[in-house]
Amino acid sequence: MTTWLDLLLADVPVEDMHRHGEGLAEGERQLEAALQLRALLEQRRRRAAELTALNDMAAQLTSTHVVDDLLQEITVQARRLLGVDLAYIGLIRGDETVFEVVSGGLTTQLLGRRIPRSAGMLGLVIGRGEPYWTSDYPGDPSFTGFDDIATAEQLHALLGVPLQIRERVLGALFVCKRTERHFTDEEIGLLASLASHAAIAIDNATTLQRYRETAAQLEAANRRLERTLAWDRQLTRVVLRGGGVEDLVAEIAAAASGRVVLLDKGAPAPADLAQRFPALPEALASISVHPRSGPSALGEGSDAVLVAGVVADREVLAALLVVDSEDDADDLLLLERAAPAVALAMVGERAVSEATRLTRDAMVIDLLTRPASEPRALRQRMRNAGLDPATAYCVIAAARQGEVPRDSRDDLSTGLPAHSVVVPDGDRLVAIVPTHEPNALVRDWSAGSRHGATAGVSGPAERPMQLHNCYTDAVATLDALLTLGRHGEAATAEQLGLYRILLTHTGRRALHAQFDHELSPVLCEQQRRSIPMLATMKAYLDHGGRVAPAARALGVHVNTIYQRVAVLDDLLGDSWREPPRSLDLHILLRIMSTPGLTQA
Repeated sequence: MTTWLDLLLADVPVEDMHRHGEGLAEGERQLEAALQLRALLEQRRRRAAELTALNDMAAQLTSTHVVDDLLQEITVQARRLLGVDLAYIGLIRGDETVFEVVSGGLTTQLLGRRIPRSAGMLGLVIGRGEPYWTSDYPGDPSFTGFDDIATAEQLHALLGVPLQIRERVLGALFVCKRTERHFTDEEIGLLASLASHAAIAIDNATTLQRYRETAAQLEAANRRLERTLAWDRQLTRVVLRGGGVEDLVAEIAAAASGRVVLLDKGAPAPADLAQRFPALPEALASISVHPRSGPSALGEGSDAVLVAGVVADREVLAALLVVDSEDDADDLLLLERAAPAVALAMVGERAVSEATRLTRDAMVIDLLTRPASEPRALRQRMRNAGLDPATAYCVIAAARQGEVPRDSRDDLSTGLPAHSVVVPDGDRLVAIVPTHEPNALVRDWSAGSRHGATAGVSGPAERPMQLHNCYTDAVATLDALLTLGRHGEAATAEQLGLYRILLTHTGRRALHAQFDHELSPVLCEQQRRSIPMLATMKAYLDHGGRVAPAARALGVHVNTIYQRVAVLDDLLGDSWREPPRSLDLHILLRIMSTPGLTQA
């Protein structure tokens, strides 16, 4: 005989169970108990299936390590598990929550939407850290402000559960039906369980992604360091084997993916580059004034030029460029490493050049100031100084008012004949010029500006032995011009005549002593009475002892001149108006009245 247990084990339809109970005593009571038992078994079977599905989902989630793929998988599984229309995930980003992924959406309004983390139903789920649901979201007065999304997605029944690991909430998982629906405790618990597994998977995937990103950054840094060390070794080898700037640039060009250009400070950008990169000239000018901390790119992609300043002790020496780079990152790193090496090489070459120049300058000054009596030794000294013993030279001694600019040598060299040598000599410059025509040098000097420089010219020195005398005459002529106040002019020793001799440093000292000896009584009387006695004396002698012309020159009455002459007679005696003493005093007054020698 078939029992109720047999029917339940056979999972027969409910109709068969009703027919079985019709012929039995107490059949209705037994049928009710059998149906209850059947429902309980069905519930347990469904629960077991859900748990099995949940475990499968958890295993699947733990095997997905890409965060975006993981989020998408969670929403798909949530829809399948609860049989809903829509599922989406919001993750906390600072003070906001971002809806990172949506499954089953009707529009794109929800995806990527940012809302305050405390707003709406989301705020309840995240803030409380527990599930929350509503059977009709649009009709629930508790939630406002998101009507556009609710309308677009036709939201009605909405259930949210937190994505939480212990006390830390990562975000929330939401599922939705587009019709009204009451979510049972079992459904809420099922989604909460899925969310718990999902939170762990999200946290693990995020941590793994950060680890991979960190590992990738470390790997990139290691590759960068390896390239840096390799380039440093290459450049160091060039320097150690005595290579100069050209060798370094060639090495850089071999390592770079584009064309390498080195521009000296102040040099204009090549015409083709200036046309392709309009911002380049301004960038080069800016680098010259304000050295940059590192290389940079002007433009983007194939229309970019990489620029690095070559700087030594905050002084810009040049600019290093890479054009048509195929790998900007690598070439920028190369420029960063190469620029200091090029700067070091340029400083070294400059130091060698400066040392060579100073040595030659010292040889030239020694040649001019320390004559040698042995002709063969003198000719050799001329060759060492870069001069040709068989060539005739003129000497120019030049000086400026005020401080001598650093570029004065270049200014003086401009316009001089080829093979001229210009050297500093204290606070003046000396030029040795291969020419037989000192007067032509004076004319050229007067025609050019020379920026206010004064010059004494002497020569020509036909033989090496004459160079010393030409130098002495040129310096004496320069001193005389400066003493006479003829700044910015040029003259030969012959053009100054007697002044060149009298206005040397030695001559000036003698003139001052003679002035004090002869005319100090007049000077004292002039200071005591505040009357221009020296000027009266000079005007009287300038006009051959005639009173009337002297009075007109001074703008005074003739009687005033007679009175002053009488005072001079008392001070100097009558002989001051008669030769030869009058001639000596007249010359002394004329010379001492020049701007550089005036004492009265």
